[in-house]
Amino acid sequence: MSIRKARAAKWMGSLLAISLVFAGCSNGNKEEASPTSSQTDGSGGSGTEIDWKTVKADIRFVYPGTSESEKLFAENFKTAMKEKYPNVNIEYMYLSWADMEKKISVMISTGDVPDIATTQDVTNFVQMDGLEDLTPYMQRETTSVKPDNFLPGTLDYSTIDGKIYAAPATANAFNLMVNEKMLNDAGMKLEELQTWEDVEKAAQLMTKDGKYGFGYPLGVARFAFRVPFTAGYSNDLLLSDTSETSKAKYIELLNHFKKLEAFQPKAHLTWGYPEMFRAYSNGEVGMIPAGTFFSANVYSINPDIINVSRAISYPKGPSGSAAKTPVANSGFGIYKGSKNKEVAWRLIEELLSPEFNSTQAAILNISAEKATSLDEVIKKAEDVYPKAIDGHKRVIEDFLAMVDKSGVPMNTIVGQPEMETVVQDIMVKFLTNKLDAEEAYGEIKKGIDSVTAKYAK
Repeated sequence: MSIRKARAAKWMGSLLAISLVFAGCSNGNKEEASPTSSQTDGSGGSGTEIDWKTVKADIRFVYPGTSESEKLFAENFKTAMKEKYPNVNIEYMYLSWADMEKKISVMISTGDVPDIATTQDVTNFVQMDGLEDLTPYMQRETTSVKPDNFLPGTLDYSTIDGKIYAAPATANAFNLMVNEKMLNDAGMKLEELQTWEDVEKAAQLMTKDGKYGFGYPLGVARFAFRVPFTAGYSNDLLLSDTSETSKAKYIELLNHFKKLEAFQPKAHLTWGYPEMFRAYSNGEVGMIPAGTFFSANVYSINPDIINVSRAISYPKGPSGSAAKTPVANSGFGIYKGSKNKEVAWRLIEELLSPEFNSTQAAILNISAEKATSLDEVIKKAEDVYPKAIDGHKRVIEDFLAMVDKSGVPMNTIVGQPEMETVVQDIMVKFLTNKLDAEEAYGEIKKGIDSVTAKYAK
């Protein structure tokens, strides 16, 4: 996995270059492509020819988009593809990120495999031999999806041992979202949030009159893990690293969240992302760890919240060298057991065309493709977020600047879903005073080390 880190410095500056990408680039225009394409045998090799005017296929598309804007995008894409390929039927499987891996692993084991995968971290799916290597598809002369299409580093997140398992659509950054109005009303300014101590101070000052300074969703393992995972980067700590040299940083991380506990509603112990976003949208909490998917999740609840929100890197920890923003991608892959790989690949080409990719970026803020015009993204965002477009533009600017200044490639962790459950269980016990920091670290180390050993065999 070290190939991701090797290009980090080059990649950080390149993400900001999205603002300079010229409008109208259309190297993904499928109307100019040949009407026929080679059916593959599953390895990207040539087989029988496909007539795209008459091809028939029933495509199952695993799609975890939970916001209204994401669901609308999915249905609009389905309608457009039905017009272009009348005999291709798309069926969406709306699986949440939290449930997806478990359910798909069962389907893989029983041979009942979908066709298109929406991906973030591909590591565990690759471990279970569940995803197709897309490298041969990207090497075709006729394809519009080439490795050079993507901003440096984004493709690395989907690459393992030289094989590409997903084509990136958007770049995802994890960070801290701040209600700037609440912060200012509490007597602090955004630029004062430089360290973990500053976050703790701001959370304390914002906690008054039935409102709270911080919201950490502990009710779902995926998010219970993601929050300290995000903060850990700014303390030069990867949450899966339980080595003795990282112990002090781990203890600092635990104590940071223990200090924040007094400034959170008790209900956060049962929250998932929907509850966290609702509380933030309603002005009940002033800071939440989130990401580039922020606007898509809060707009339908309260569009006004976007106009008072700012995105910043999670501030620097006591042992950290600098504030850091872990950045990955969300993309599309093909399940290895799919019987419709060629049609699935054609639909991925469509998804990554400037037309559809700019729409995805308008919803989720940052495209992973060089040819997607920022001007086009903003134009479409005006339709997606009409009641908060000024705030949304500012959030996009925040993300672009943040990723340029402090972005680092997000690490992938083998066995992470199992580690997430370990961290969730221990963090709940720790924050409810059933364990002290040393005991919590010991229990987390024991659980994570067990998962690591399992996958090392």
